[in-house]
Amino acid sequence: MKKRLKWQSVFMPVLFFSVFWQSPVSAAEVRIPPITTRPNQTIDVPIIVDEVDNLAGIKLVMSYDPEILVFKKGAKTRETDSLMHIVNDKKPGQLIVVMAGARGIKGKNVPIFTLTFNIKSGLKGNHVTKIAITEAQFMSDQLKEIKYAVAANPITVLP
Repeated sequence: MKKRLKWQSVFMPVLFFSVFWQSPVSAAEVRIPPITTRPNQTIDVPIIVDEVDNLAGIKLVMSYDPEILVFKKGAKTRETDSLMHIVNDKKPGQLIVVMAGARGIKGKNVPIFTLTFNIKSGLKGNHVTKIAITEAQFMSDQLKEIKYAVAANPITVLP
């Protein structure tokens, strides 16, 4: 009986900490801020990455409502000027942005890309839509995948 108590007194705390304790994992966050606009306006939608270190490769697959938004162009920011980029906008309602470079970028609240849209004219009433990030991949300059979270806020179109 004494041996069992000793084993339990050692095993139970180890089991508890291995199940309930999680080491803090730093993960980047990719975010699209909330935007309010009106029909027939042009908006710039920043894509922001927070808490990133050595980000050298980015792939974003995004969807949007082509009945409300008309994609015009995509542009790198000052922070991502050293990265090459490609925007695939062949299918209305879907965008694929790929960026890559030899050296990574780092920082907090880093704007990495700006999407420019026209809001369709003739919309009646309020409309709420999103640019949804349906797929993403972030790579470091050591070719290691960077964990991330997504926060895509709404675009509100007022009459």
